[in-house]
Amino acid sequence: MISVYLRFDPADRSGAWRTELRNGVDRAAELAEDAEHDRKIAVRETAKRLLERFDDQELRPPPRGEAGFLEVSKREGEERWWGIGVAPVLPAVLLTDRPVVTELVDLCRRGEESGIALLSAERVRLLRFAEGDLEEIDEWELTILSRDWRERKAQSTPNPARAQGISSSGRDQHHERLEHNRHRFLVECGRLAAERLGGQGLGEVVAFGPRPDAEAFWKGLGSTLMRVELGGEADLISMSRGELIDEVSAAVTRLSAKRDRDFVERALEEARGGSRGAAGPQETIEALWERRVEHLAFDPAIGDSAETLVRGALAGDAEITIARDGVAELLEPAEGVAAILRY
Repeated sequence: MISVYLRFDPADRSGAWRTELRNGVDRAAELAEDAEHDRKIAVRETAKRLLERFDDQELRPPPRGEAGFLEVSKREGEERWWGIGVAPVLPAVLLTDRPVVTELVDLCRRGEESGIALLSAERVRLLRFAEGDLEEIDEWELTILSRDWRERKAQSTPNPARAQGISSSGRDQHHERLEHNRHRFLVECGRLAAERLGGQGLGEVVAFGPRPDAEAFWKGLGSTLMRVELGGEADLISMSRGELIDEVSAAVTRLSAKRDRDFVERALEEARGGSRGAAGPQETIEALWERRVEHLAFDPAIGDSAETLVRGALAGDAEITIARDGVAELLEPAEGVAAILRY
């Protein structure tokens, strides 16, 4: 099996990905040089098919990458390909006995779709964020119908202080009604958003706007199982989609990293003093074989054992967190691996 992960940079007009592809194919062919004759020929023919797939294309357009698995065969073997909107962290061409799935799991996780809600007191925009792009889903606006007022000469009153008090009381009541209507509007928008996002299979909604507005919006989501997050309190309601992408992408990445950090810290704490934690490759792999792992976290820099961990987690229907950057450093005392157990 040849596993392929390619990364395309739209700003790179030199086609550097082609050089990476050819170098990877050459390395795969070298690995097969000492194999028996039939296998060596099969690898060569498969490598040829792989290069031919891209020969008639000048430069790869977006999406940002492509992942594929090719069965090693002297004739037409089975192939599976996916265009991806997030770039692989480690582009590679790998010859192995089985498909290399760690990078694919990471791509799927980083490519998860999120609902985005831009909030103001009287307007809500709902969008879908997927693979670095935004798509408008819906928009709602609160229309407040006020009485028409005519300017007229004020009548004299024997008690000006009392008249001022009545006027202030009226303004206060109007303000309270206005705030109540705005609150109801945001709650109703939350309910509508739950219908729209749930119907599209999205499991997360990230809100941008003042926290009180976000809390009213979340109230409308009701008992939905969608994860809710506050991406920021800045007013983004009037920004164009093009302007929003960087802001939304940075917030989603930041929130994801925070969740990873919180989970790793909890898993390590449980492994130190609880009954539902595992730390270190050996202990965690044993728990994976026993299907006891609920959620696995590991640093992909641990090497070949990463594939063993991922396959065990997939077989046991466990969640997977691939820790990178500062989160991976937290796992160093546990040799790069920790988990929360079901029991």
